[in-house]
Amino acid sequence: MEGVPDLAGRHRVSLFTSGGRQHHPAAFPGNLERPPDEKVPATCRQAPFSRLRPVLQPELYLRSDDRVVIKDFFTRFVEVLHRERVFPLLLAVTLLVILGGLGFSLFESQEGYWHARFGAGIWWALVTLTTVGYGDVVPTTFGGRLVGVGLMLGGVLSLSLLTATVASVFVERKFRRGRGLEAIKITNHILILGWHYDGEILLEQLLRRLSELMPVVLVNKLPPEQLEGLKERFPTFDLQYLWGDPSREEILEKANVRQASKALILADRQEGETAEQVDQRTLLTVLTLKSMNAKIRILAELLRPENRPHLERAGVDEVLVRGQYDSLLLAGALAAPGLYHILTALLTVEGQNLWPVAVPARFHGRTLGELAAYLKERHQALPVAIYTEGRALALDDLLSGEPSGIDEFIRRKFTESGMTHLFGRTKVDCQINPADSQILGPHQFVVVIAARRPAL
Repeated sequence: MEGVPDLAGRHRVSLFTSGGRQHHPAAFPGNLERPPDEKVPATCRQAPFSRLRPVLQPELYLRSDDRVVIKDFFTRFVEVLHRERVFPLLLAVTLLVILGGLGFSLFESQEGYWHARFGAGIWWALVTLTTVGYGDVVPTTFGGRLVGVGLMLGGVLSLSLLTATVASVFVERKFRRGRGLEAIKITNHILILGWHYDGEILLEQLLRRLSELMPVVLVNKLPPEQLEGLKERFPTFDLQYLWGDPSREEILEKANVRQASKALILADRQEGETAEQVDQRTLLTVLTLKSMNAKIRILAELLRPENRPHLERAGVDEVLVRGQYDSLLLAGALAAPGLYHILTALLTVEGQNLWPVAVPARFHGRTLGELAAYLKERHQALPVAIYTEGRALALDDLLSGEPSGIDEFIRRKFTESGMTHLFGRTKVDCQINPADSQILGPHQFVVVIAARRPAL
């Protein structure tokens, strides 16, 4: 845009990292190497190196989210120790060591200054209290040995209580986590809210399409035994569980929904509930999610198709009505049995599967036929569709490129409110069997049939 400086071109580096993930240079506008004739702005030449260090060495700096998580962990750990009365036990052990050191320095006459004798006494008291017994320092007087007996008895009692209390804290925490009672502390995770008879199949298909590093959190009222069976079935995945009603705000707060990336709401039908009641609870869950995290992407399952408009107005990105494709599959199986087997094979992860692949920057402005030939030759992949994620109007589209106090104030307020776009949701346009002459561009994805996802 004329009159707007190239902000991405001011600081050229070969690789960016954000949030623990590496982004390829193609994800940023413009070339990453500055042309020889481009002049570095004076503000960049005069900037101190300390301002550029987080960009050049991002691994040395913790993100604010990481600092909050670490601080929260230590705060909760101290609260647990205080609740379990660990600090009085630590104080008792400390007093025993100090009193033992004083008794040793008083009863055992040694040459040298008093503070040296007291230091040796502290060392002897600590060794005696922990029943290590190095033997490098031993009492020779009756009083010193009497102090040693007291330390031994007090050490056995106090250290036993201390270790038992600390161990019980960790055992209780593991027990609560296994029962789904511990709050979730991970970030950028996927939430599966609710459960039904097809939940295990859904989870299996989802995990096979995800990286093993992507955390998935189940929020429902499953028995702990059933959850343990799921964890044993998928031992390599980061699968966590929270017990409770996912439509309640306090449960979603424990699930750390404010830092979740996606949420899938299942039509969890309880005994005695009607389909209308289930859909109403789904709508309530959507409204609660959006009030807590406006940026989260939501996929919801309905039982009644007439309730779809309500969920779309509430901000759901994708709505699926249970059973809406059953009739199509049955009709296809009756008319052409082979077509039914092809469709079911493509919808599972065994063998050939449907994979979305982002159009790489080097193919922007080129035809689909060129990309199709490349995919066929390198990855044995067949393109069958294209979809475009239309971007809603963002705040940065309206702000000026030059840094200013007003722009920073507006951007900060929008960030605090959780808003990322001004109007509308992301729109997805799909084309099945597009022409080879179609020109490719940014924000486009090619859907291919392949044995595995092509890495472009």
